[in-house]
Amino acid sequence: PKYRKILYERDYYDIFMFDLEGNLIYSVYKELDYATNFASNGTGEWKDSGLGEAYEGALANPDVITVIDWKPYGPSSGALASFLSTGIKQKGKLVGVFCTQLPPSARPKDPAEWLSEQKTSIAKQAADSILPNAMEGFKQAWDSFAPSHGQRLSGLQAAYITNNPYPPGEKDKLNFSSGSEAYHAVHKQYHPRYRDILYAENYYDIFMLDMEGNLVYSVYKELDYATNFAAAGSGQWKNSGLGEAFEAAKASPDKISVIDWKPYGPSNGALASFLSTGIRKNGVLIGVFCTQMPPEARLTQVLELDGIEKENTELLASVQMLRERYISHAVFNDIALAPVSQTFAEAQLLYVQEIMKEALFAILDVKRTHYLEALQASEQKIDDLEEALVWGDMISGLPDLSKICTLQSMHKVSHKMLDLKKYLKLLRDTEAIAVSRGLLTNLVVSENGLRAAMEDAVNFFRTDDGVDPAAELAKHKAYTATDAADPELADVIVAFKEAWDSFAANDPERLAGLQAAYITNNPHPAGSKDQLDYADGSEEYHKVHQQYHPKYRSILYERNYYDIFMLDQQGNLIYSVYKELDFATNFASAGSGKWKDSGLGEAYEAARKNPDIVTVIDWK
Repeated sequence: PKYRKILYERDYYDIFMFDLEGNLIYSVYKELDYATNFASNGTGEWKDSGLGEAYEGALANPDVITVIDWKPYGPSSGALASFLSTGIKQKGKLVGVFCTQLPPSARPKDPAEWLSEQKTSIAKQAADSILPNAMEGFKQAWDSFAPSHGQRLSGLQAAYITNNPYPPGEKDKLNFSSGSEAYHAVHKQYHPRYRDILYAENYYDIFMLDMEGNLVYSVYKELDYATNFAAAGSGQWKNSGLGEAFEAAKASPDKISVIDWKPYGPSNGALASFLSTGIRKNGVLIGVFCTQMPPEARLTQVLELDGIEKENTELLASVQMLRERYISHAVFNDIALAPVSQTFAEAQLLYVQEIMKEALFAILDVKRTHYLEALQASEQKIDDLEEALVWGDMISGLPDLSKICTLQSMHKVSHKMLDLKKYLKLLRDTEAIAVSRGLLTNLVVSENGLRAAMEDAVNFFRTDDGVDPAAELAKHKAYTATDAADPELADVIVAFKEAWDSFAANDPERLAGLQAAYITNNPHPAGSKDQLDYADGSEEYHKVHQQYHPKYRSILYERNYYDIFMLDQQGNLIYSVYKELDFATNFASAGSGKWKDSGLGEAYEAARKNPDIVTVIDWK
């Protein structure tokens, strides 16, 4: 009953458990693979299948999640099947293999399949008898809203964007705005219908434009809303993909025009593709109906890796590894691979961002900090992934994938905004955003194309930089030496150490109590835990934290550090500014701390051995 319930909740196709001899000792659905053997050196009927590969993969690498790509699977009547597997350990000893079979809906679609479905969908909507009435209603309400286009633009964007009580990405939830204008009544009448269509058909957005090119209605209310797209006009986005879609539908109103993927400013520079067709009433062309395709319709090309040159094994391995992490994360956290919501679409873009970043480092020697920060600045919804990156103990032996997924390094941006302006000039710089988004979601056509795109982006982000990495390192070494020489630092360390010792009777209790006080129960969101000056409680630690934390938080901001740490002689991390999961853990090499073998563990041991010099631990 337990694993049947898990299967239903997670939408798996099946769940399997193997012993170490390869026997399938349990499955939920009991297909013909049940109770057979999958060891590669055995005689089982399905040993050479994808499930056999999954079993052997987990046996060879029990601490990672092995991903077996889609291929026909006999026991499922020859249907395409993909498997994820990992080892099951008891007290550190491997005792079996746990495996899941992905649902057919998780298979990435071919872009041509997406396009065909989308064209069929827009043709159906264009033929709907309600559409001409909706277009006519919005057009009449648009004309009567205000006497000039400028007043319509400012008034409607204020009503449906600026003063909309819902946050960005959720503006569609507002059924109508307050006011006596006829537009709000028309919006109330038709908006729920087209919002439902958007969700059902998995569009990114839906647009209606009048014959003058005015965007009189959209579902999501991005910055293109109420602007003009006529080629002969002066609209801000007239030369964009949506502008092309409008002009194409005017020229050929009885067919479906397809505008290929390119950066689109109102969507923060993300790649966008549009489909458009004319709207007729009684045979007369009265407007244009247009849809924006969902990002995953393009991202399937990235996930399938079709265009990457096979001979570049280092690049291919790097991208493949990130691809597997992406799929593993999605499956084990119930994130659909073909999501409907904007939030999950943004999450997909972030994972592609990671793929591009890792591939870049396989080709180029790039100043990591500047490049990562530049990418970070172009992403508007990084916080939406915070909860998705909290990995639960899903099954016994499942590794903590957040340790190998480096997205966490991208989250802390608030204190770096001023610095970032010299790399991006302005955070709303459309060109910068377009370069970043184009790098992340496009141009994975060949190795050379990928290399060229990355070099272009790196060169762009280096504009006006002029910072020598060696000089940067020397500057931060000097900062560290200066801060360590502060006469007050010794008093601070002693105060935190005494407060640490008195906080609880032993280290595990200190770890649990301090992480609860400063992370779990911290009212500030992930990435902003440093905003808490002190936690509630009578313990001396909170008074010491209140006294010294503001000072070291200010130093962190001024020096542009990522974090600041203080460790006692036993290796306990008794203070940090940002309060990540390393806080209150132990870094002594002879201890049992979770992160003792990390770069911070090396830094601690090196400083103990050579306390009078500044030790540098390289990137890893």
